[in-house]
Amino acid sequence: MLDSLGTTTRGTILAASGITLLGVVLPLQLRTRALLKHGVKAQGTVVDVEKETGRVNNRRSRTYHPMVRFTTADGRTVTFTSELGFGRPPRIGSAVPVRYLHDDLEEAEIDRAYIWMLPAASSLLVGVGLLVAAVVAFTAEPRVTPVAVDDLEQPGTVAAPELGPPPAEPPPATVETGRIGDTLTIHDRSGKAQLEIAVTRLKFSTGDGVDQPGLGLYMGMHVEARSLADEQYFVIEAMIDGHTYQGYATLGSAEFEPTFDGFLLDRGDRAAGWLVLDVPARHGQLVLRNQWTDKIGVWTY
Repeated sequence: MLDSLGTTTRGTILAASGITLLGVVLPLQLRTRALLKHGVKAQGTVVDVEKETGRVNNRRSRTYHPMVRFTTADGRTVTFTSELGFGRPPRIGSAVPVRYLHDDLEEAEIDRAYIWMLPAASSLLVGVGLLVAAVVAFTAEPRVTPVAVDDLEQPGTVAAPELGPPPAEPPPATVETGRIGDTLTIHDRSGKAQLEIAVTRLKFSTGDGVDQPGLGLYMGMHVEARSLADEQYFVIEAMIDGHTYQGYATLGSAEFEPTFDGFLLDRGDRAAGWLVLDVPARHGQLVLRNQWTDKIGVWTY
């Protein structure tokens, strides 16, 4: 449909769409980055739950947003409603990890901000793509009918120089593979090392004493990471029988402490700790993805 419009109109529509999308998701990205890099950790308690109803694929859906209360390091009591929505209501009185900005307590959030980082990152990429398409549309030149070869051979004319093939784009970054205990070195598209990361060991628990039973097993993975470049963001998910499991659980168990919180690292940063996934089986793969959801690493277990 856009092809039938003029160059200026097409470019205007693409630019407006890109700016609108970026205006929505960019603040979310910046807020998430600030919490992950500068947020102060605290322990909060779920004191209430807000229900949100909607429709997905013409089916009614319900999302639960926990209302959490916590105390800051300097003794202030703060209550906030999480922007994270869950498919089932959390238990009133249950403990949850919290991150907050010391000078802006309204930016507090449950310490699972990476859950909504990926959708925002995808939207951010789409918004940038729309702006690039708008620039291309505005600068597009009208098509010129090619000159006949016979005309180029007439006296007094100069043949156009032959152009070689366009430069090839860098190949996609390779997917590094290994087993539990192996350190994977992640490279970008140009082959430059960006990140060293290892899942050093796995530990399984049936989650005895957990108020909300899961899929059968809780798998704890001990992760160690060292950033070789700035702005390294990643998540790890489990792939079992073709299904993906990526919802990190909080068991409140000492056997899975300390928790891993280095999902956004700059050059020289190191992080180590436990991540816990709710899974149905003991065998599968752990898949490492970057901020654009590209698969960049796999451990088999």
